[in-house]
Amino acid sequence: MKSKRIRLVYNPYAGRRKLTAQLDTVIRIFQESGHEVSIHRASSPEDVEEISAQSADVDRLVIAGGDGSIHQAVNGLLRIPAEKRPVLGILPVGTANDLAYALHLPKSIPEACKVIGKGNVFEMDTGKSNERYFVNVASAGLLTDVSQKVDTRVKNTLGQLAYFLKGIETLPSFRPFHIEFEHGGKSYTEEVVLFMAVNGLSVGGLRNLVPRASLTDGKLDILIVPAAGWPETLRLLLSVLTGEKANSEKIIEFHTSKLKIDTDRPIKSDLDGEAGPESTWNIEIGPKISVLC
Repeated sequence: MKSKRIRLVYNPYAGRRKLTAQLDTVIRIFQESGHEVSIHRASSPEDVEEISAQSADVDRLVIAGGDGSIHQAVNGLLRIPAEKRPVLGILPVGTANDLAYALHLPKSIPEACKVIGKGNVFEMDTGKSNERYFVNVASAGLLTDVSQKVDTRVKNTLGQLAYFLKGIETLPSFRPFHIEFEHGGKSYTEEVVLFMAVNGLSVGGLRNLVPRASLTDGKLDILIVPAAGWPETLRLLLSVLTGEKANSEKIIEFHTSKLKIDTDRPIKSDLDGEAGPESTWNIEIGPKISVLC
């Protein structure tokens, strides 16, 4: 019988390098499940995307890393025609591992390998912002680019605490921005501090951000926090972070499959913790992708 083929791509710096110590175990479990294994040590985020885009020759592409590595892999995989595209497997060894949480993947590397070996496939939505895809969130504004600014060594040492510390550091210099969009036949104009288009169940390790979100409904959950003076703005942000948005009528929330956002000046965005396109943003549901879970 022809062996199935796995390509394992790993980020050697993710999650305190805990994969490297278990690499032999990973290979053994994959081989015992009937797979031929090839390994690629990623030298950069761009390298993850490129090797993923060149993986039409394998049945399963396994990414060992965090949400940023998965983001790069998905953008690479979606360059492959659907009929030739390998199924994505995930070994969650990053800091937040939001997609792994949404997919209920084990935190244990050996147990996650066994899930991949079993081969249960889940078809999940992706999002798209201009020409880039995302799996968890497209965001802009306060706190959203923290992952890009925090040194990998700090993230590995402090975990999610590093995100919050860096976020507090940005507060004094943050400048709200103006957005315009249409939804449900109405035009909206808002001065905002935070914009999010959420596809997954968790963002930056915040498990209650959009508790009713779905990876399969063909919709994105839009969450917008308006500027309201710093004391009130901080209260609104806290309600977002704790998942108690129902108590604040000022926060804008709705579901959509497509949305265009214009801004008053060029604003940088973040996709899954990686640098995204500058505004204007055309945000929509992207194609589905097959994931092992």
